[in-house]
Amino acid sequence: MKHKLDENFVAENIRQIIEGLDVSATVEVSKEGEIFFVDISSPDSALLIGKYGANLESLQFILAVRIKALTGNEDFEVFVDINDWRRQKEEKLKKMAISIAEQVAQSAEEQPIYNLKSSERRVIHTVLAEHPKVSTVSEGEGPDRHLIVKPKSAES
Repeated sequence: MKHKLDENFVAENIRQIIEGLDVSATVEVSKEGEIFFVDISSPDSALLIGKYGANLESLQFILAVRIKALTGNEDFEVFVDINDWRRQKEEKLKKMAISIAEQVAQSAEEQPIYNLKSSERRVIHTVLAEHPKVSTVSEGEGPDRHLIVKPKSAES
C-alpha cells in the first residue's frame, strides 16, 4: 500500500526513527513546494547531530530513503535540522563568505577555502553570487574539491 506523502507522514516516520534510537525529541515538519523541513528539538541534540553533523546527515538520508520506499515518490527533498544547528552553521558560513569576499576585494588576491561539504560550498556560492567585486568557483575532485573566492576583473 502506498502512503500519502504529507507533513504528518514525514513527522511520523522521523518519530519512529528517533524512537528506535531511544532518544527523546519533539518534531515539527513544514512544507514549501516539494521540500519538507524537519525541525527536531532534543536534549540529546549532540548525539543526534554527531561530529561535524555526520549523524544529522545520516538521519536525513535514512528518512529520505524510507519515505521514497514507502511512498514510491522521489519528487521531494527533506532537510533535517536539530536545535537550529544547521541554520546557525549556515549563518556562520554566510558571515565567513562575506568576510573573505571583503578581504579578496581589498587585496585583489584570490583565496581558497578548504574542507567544505558540497552543501557548504553551495551556501557560499549563493551568498556571493551577486557580489559586485568577487566571484566563486569550485575546483578539484572528491575530497580535494575546494572553493576559491576570486576578485572580479575590472573589464567584466
